[in-house]
Amino acid sequence: MIREPNKNDWLTIIQLVFSVVAILGFWALALALLVFGIFSPVDFQGGNLEKLSLYIFAAGSAAVGLLVVPSAVYSFNRISGRDIAVGFPDRWWLRPTILILALPAVLLLGHLAARQGSFGLLLLPFFHILAVGLPVLWFLYLGVRGLPLGSQQRRWGVFDSGLVLGPIMIMLVEVILLVVMILVIGLFLINHPDLLKELFRDIEGLVNSNADPDQIITELRPYLLNPAVIFLVFLFAALLVPLVEEALKPVGVWLLINRGISPAEGFTAGLISGAGYAFFESLALTSAAEEWMMVVVARIGTAVIHILTAGLMGWAMVYSWRYSSYLRLGFTYLGVVCLHGLWNGLTLLMVLAFIIEESNPVSEIYFGVPAIGGLAPFLLGMLSLTAFLALLWVNRYLSKVYREEGSPGGAL
Repeated sequence: MIREPNKNDWLTIIQLVFSVVAILGFWALALALLVFGIFSPVDFQGGNLEKLSLYIFAAGSAAVGLLVVPSAVYSFNRISGRDIAVGFPDRWWLRPTILILALPAVLLLGHLAARQGSFGLLLLPFFHILAVGLPVLWFLYLGVRGLPLGSQQRRWGVFDSGLVLGPIMIMLVEVILLVVMILVIGLFLINHPDLLKELFRDIEGLVNSNADPDQIITELRPYLLNPAVIFLVFLFAALLVPLVEEALKPVGVWLLINRGISPAEGFTAGLISGAGYAFFESLALTSAAEEWMMVVVARIGTAVIHILTAGLMGWAMVYSWRYSSYLRLGFTYLGVVCLHGLWNGLTLLMVLAFIIEESNPVSEIYFGVPAIGGLAPFLLGMLSLTAFLALLWVNRYLSKVYREEGSPGGAL
């Protein structure tokens, strides 16, 4: 079927160009990583863990490129007037509520593959993508069911914005903030020559450690337990990072600002954008083969946090645009930043508690931190469960409103 071409929609043109560049970029990265892994002359010990991590990252890059293809196809359709559909089989066993039942088997098989040496090089990357993708798909399905989603072009464009554009923007801003913090620290050290000399002496000790883990930990421990360092780490990870990510994670919603979408559509667009970001982050941060299953399971909780907070931001953003009520957006932003910051803070507390327990004796100012760190996994689990229940509740509430009032929807 041939339709009238739409060549004046600049957002669609940008979507097509961006999609093509992303596809080529991620597939080129996947190929480069694969070739480097194949021809690497190093025979790594421990079941080729380093090579395995390299192949996992290559598979993840290839998967990201593949997930951008529908966005390119549908944006090309709109520009050219063609009607080329991206076909996905409609089978009952491919529904998210059925697919999620396979997650325990995927985790077990991936765990076994990670310990099979060279054989795991072939299997674990496949299980890795499934283990990361299935929870994200399930959470997204539970959040958007019964709500307006817009056209296929919008869905895939919003998803790929969160998948590719969001991480790029977030990493760029976070690197800038990190550089600024380093410059401030550098200026402080310049005005304190004794501290600067001590730092250079410790750096020399690290260089001469010959990558011995025990010696590296010994050299770094005084800094890791320094109150000023701990404050800066918490400031960056539990405050600055949430501030940046919660503003830019729903980038797919920002791109729909002039498309006349409803608040319910803003919520679903936020969920879709957040799902894209959660998928990318989990692929990138769980590429290590060692302790693979433990890290992947921990990322499931992070995924539901990312999806929920992006959905709430999308809902508040569109509501504010439509009714010029920005107080709600401000409170929502503050709430999701606090939720994200609490998650990151508890994670850091676990790491700090481990460092303190390994340091004996330790300063009394850290008294009680190991106990709190021991509770952190339980608190993170409760936080994940709360976010999951909140996702279900908001979906139920908006679905009821949508059925009663309807939604005019928007373009694209």
